[in-house]
Amino acid sequence: MTADDDAMVGRVMPPQLDVLDARSRILDAAAHLFRREGFSGTSMDAIAALARMSKRTLYAGFPDKRAVLEAVLEQFIARRFAMIERIGREAASDEAILTRMVGALNAMATDEDALAMYRLLVAEATNLPALALAANRNGLTQAQAMLRQPLLNCGVRDPDRAACFLYDLAVLAPMHRLLVGTDNLHMDVAAIVRLVLQGVKGM
Repeated sequence: MTADDDAMVGRVMPPQLDVLDARSRILDAAAHLFRREGFSGTSMDAIAALARMSKRTLYAGFPDKRAVLEAVLEQFIARRFAMIERIGREAASDEAILTRMVGALNAMATDEDALAMYRLLVAEATNLPALALAANRNGLTQAQAMLRQPLLNCGVRDPDRAACFLYDLAVLAPMHRLLVGTDNLHMDVAAIVRLVLQGVKGM
């Protein structure tokens, strides 16, 4: 790399890093406020203040609070699935991979952060139906993409349908039970995976 190249990197990289850092600060601040205050109780002023930036900088990246919430949800879901995929890679067989991934899905769907986000979605489902629907579809789509190959390797002809069953059992049902104040049922993840595999093979 020449001296001119070094000079160019020095001019280009800091602004890019600043943009990434600003976005990260905005989303982290907004996620905290949305969980604590809800969507209606959180203002763009509060997000800017907690993110330690001007409102002008905030609005340069996000036109309104809805856009901030959409980005928060996308980041939250993406981070969760990235962790689940890493956990699944540690297993030896395809059924073991499924069991580890479904178990991780269940664990990460029923912790306090996930439940707070789910409560937020339910609370805003009437006011922001498209956003709530998109977030739920995003979660299911990522689960299907993550589980598709191991399901195919286990002989399932319609892996997306099987992934939907597993997602309902491991994510949506437990989240709903906890949301309405019902004790979460113990999940024998290995038994559920075997049951779904036996039920959908050849479908």
